[in-house]
Amino acid sequence: MGCNLDKLTSFKDNCGFGLVAHLKNKQTHQNLEDAITSLERMMHRGAIAADGKSGDGSGLLLSMPDEFMRKVASANNVDLPKQYAVAFVFAKDKTQLEIFRAYCEKNDLKVILNREVPINTEVLGEQALLILPLMVQIFVVPNTIVSSKRFEAMIYLARKEAEHELQDSEEFYIPTFSSKVIAYKGLVMPTTIKQFYIDLQDPDFKISYALFHQRFSTNTLPKWRLAQPFRGIAHNGEINSIEANRFNVEVKMQAIKSEVFTQDELDRIFPLLQTGGSDSASLDNMFEFLMINGMDFFKAARGLVPAPWQNAPYMDSELRAYYEYAAIRFEAWDGPAAVSLTDGRHIGCLIDRNGLRPSKYFTTKDDRLFITSEYGTVLIPEDEIVTRGRLQSGQMIALDTKHGKVLFNDDINDYLKSTQNYEKWLSSNMRYLQEYIEDSFVDLSDYSFDDISARQKYANITYEVLDQMILPMADEAKEPTGSMGDDTPLACFSTVNRNFTDFFRQKFAQVTNPPIDPYREKIVMSLNTGIGHTYNMLEENENNSKRLKASSPVLMKEKFDVMLTFGEKGHENYDKDYE
Repeated sequence: MGCNLDKLTSFKDNCGFGLVAHLKNKQTHQNLEDAITSLERMMHRGAIAADGKSGDGSGLLLSMPDEFMRKVASANNVDLPKQYAVAFVFAKDKTQLEIFRAYCEKNDLKVILNREVPINTEVLGEQALLILPLMVQIFVVPNTIVSSKRFEAMIYLARKEAEHELQDSEEFYIPTFSSKVIAYKGLVMPTTIKQFYIDLQDPDFKISYALFHQRFSTNTLPKWRLAQPFRGIAHNGEINSIEANRFNVEVKMQAIKSEVFTQDELDRIFPLLQTGGSDSASLDNMFEFLMINGMDFFKAARGLVPAPWQNAPYMDSELRAYYEYAAIRFEAWDGPAAVSLTDGRHIGCLIDRNGLRPSKYFTTKDDRLFITSEYGTVLIPEDEIVTRGRLQSGQMIALDTKHGKVLFNDDINDYLKSTQNYEKWLSSNMRYLQEYIEDSFVDLSDYSFDDISARQKYANITYEVLDQMILPMADEAKEPTGSMGDDTPLACFSTVNRNFTDFFRQKFAQVTNPPIDPYREKIVMSLNTGIGHTYNMLEENENNSKRLKASSPVLMKEKFDVMLTFGEKGHENYDKDYE
């Protein structure tokens, strides 16, 4: 892939990850120990420098260890109320911390404790030590009585404003700011994360669930802020559709209306995606925004990372209708990818439609769920295992900690398709372009070859194209392949008219990468294209199902003529002819 190592938005990874969770939401130190043990046994998933201390980064996303946090606060003469949140902050200096605290106060949050995180720097490698940020935990409470939902919104707003203010700083980063979860992560080896973060050694540090992650950076320089898990997800793989996803988020921001935030608050939050983030970080930003706005956990997860549905002939029609409706709200964040994720109540894991990242799970008699990228990360006697399995392409598993129930893929699918009558919505509002075209092909019976030379020039068909591509296809049914040097100017700098497709360049070594198999991979691929209004992604209603669907992005004249007859009130047609 052609990219600069200093361009953070190009970062992609291939990692080890997993989670451990207690089915009854019981907080124990053993849950933490098992998460750390699993993380240690994934060290082979990341790179190691010659000094044996430097790596790509590892981390833990933990349920808030309430007993430990109250113990810490009490030691600092602070009595924590029932409603509080903790910000874990990476900063360059105390000035940046003051800026962050100022935004907390602006959003009606009271800072009650500043705690420098105790660390052991002796376990760090030279590179990690060189760029080690200042680490502080900042405890806040609301100044007035507010709901837990509004409290989380105030926290989110304060963090986003601070991020915008300090976006040019490499050091400033907030791994977590929440009343539900807290992250301990960074440029530390998985085998020494417990020694580095001294908090993790305390037996009173008890949790009910943990996401863990060992990063393997394929084309990046290690950074403290890029270690995972992020604020809601841990991700193994890469989001190959990331540029389109980021573009679509920017477009859809214009239509967002929230029941949680006022328009003024939304303006202070935007842009949604934090600058300088990796592909995984952008996905986390998007998932977090949906959660903070009260979207259903499963609909957000399956909307962003859907199962294969367009070419799945045996899929339930109601479930297919859900995915077709979800595709209007969100574009797929396409992998290959495996993602573990949590909203504080639910914790789960899903595989994208490519199904190329392993995720194995098992439950135990002591009411715990383990999901890892490989078996053997934690030793559980065979007679203690209740169920085990692995996720297939497009599947998901989750735990509802409130009800103590493990939801398997069929359970989640049954829930998704039953929440609304998506089939009725689509049948009433979705239109398919192909249904309105009488002839599949253009009538060529009266076609004249008298001006063939002029037509070829009009289409920019050169002698080389005729000789090397068209003739072999016509005479011998061969694929249009050829190879020669290209010293022509880039299309954007050319002084002659160039084909529209000449303005596009491949971004990776396309010829040397495994080719797409249109037969084997048909189930996960589609050329369907939707045309219509950009709706508020936070709303789920029948009106948002209005779409004109085409089976191909190639627009023939017959399709275009049909398209002109469609439209809604307020739509206008514009003549784009020019000389």
